[in-house]
Parts: sequence; structure tokens; C-alpha cells
Amino acid sequence: MATTINNVACSWSMIELTPTSGVSEFNQTMLLDCTAISWNTERKLENIYGIGGQPRKRGFGNVEYTASITLPYGTQAAIRAASPDGTMMGIGEFNLKVSWVNELGSDATLNVGGAASNAIEIVTLAGCIFTQGGMEASQDDTSITKEFDLHPFRIFGTKSQTGASQWVELYGADVK
Repeated sequence: MATTINNVACSWSMIELTPTSGVSEFNQTMLLDCTAISWNTERKLENIYGIGGQPRKRGFGNVEYTASITLPYGTQAAIRAASPDGTMMGIGEFNLKVSWVNELGSDATLNVGGAASNAIEIVTLAGCIFTQGGMEASQDDTSITKEFDLHPFRIFGTKSQTGASQWVELYGADVK
């Protein structure tokens, strides 16, 4: 069953990005022209083998968080203009909240797998930082965009922001 908000399937047009940083000019309006956002949380898992060459146990390693954002050249220029040193890196560390809104309903209700909830999912990419600036363009481009790694320190889902353990964003349920 698909995730819906007020019976409308979640889609790109419903995504809302809200940055928080020490630079007040770096705000939600500045990211309206974003063309892509992605994030991933992955934990290292390794089988431990025993006699007979078969896995006997599993070992768990570190959790790695990755995220990226694709921005048009005009947005990049606006970020540089807002930055104290005139570079995208000068924005410093920031959090980026990703949420979903439905223009068709005033009281949004999230429906995941047939179970309705009044809580709209919010994902926070915490401790993001730009480590590069630049531009990529080629002949016949109609829009000049570039993908930037965000290097998040953590990625939190709605449940993990409300006091549940760190495992919520990995497994979808609190581990006791």
C-alpha cells in the first residue's frame, strides 16, 4: 500500500525543504528551485563464517549517512551571496528538514500502509555542510544544475526526533 497524504500519493511536488543555519539569508525560499534531494542511512553488516564455510553469525559495524542535493546555478549564486565569505562552504553547518505537504488539504493526514496518522513525516538531515562549489554545463543545456554532497552528521526520522532510540531511523521500530 502506498504512502499518501489525504488520499494523494506522496510525490516530488509535495516536498518542502527548510534549512536552519547561522546565516539567516539561507532560508526555505532559497531552495525552491532545487531539482533533486536524496539521502541514505546504511549500517555495515558482515557475515562471520565458521566450520563448513557457512555463515554462523553476523557482525555489525558503523552507520554511514549520505545525502545530496541538486541545485540550479541561480540558487548556487544566491547561497554564495548569502555566505559570509562568498562561497557555498562559507554557509557552515546547517540542518535540512525535508517534509511533505498537500496543497489539496488543510488538515494533512499521513496514511502509511492503510494506517492513518496525524503525524506528517519529517526527515532531518542534521549537520550538513557544503564542501565544494562549482558549476557543470555543456552544450545544449537548458538548465545548469549541479549535485552537491551534503555530508550529514546524522539523519533523523520523525520518531527518532521525539525521544525514541537511534535505531528508529535504521529499522523503523524502537529496539529495546
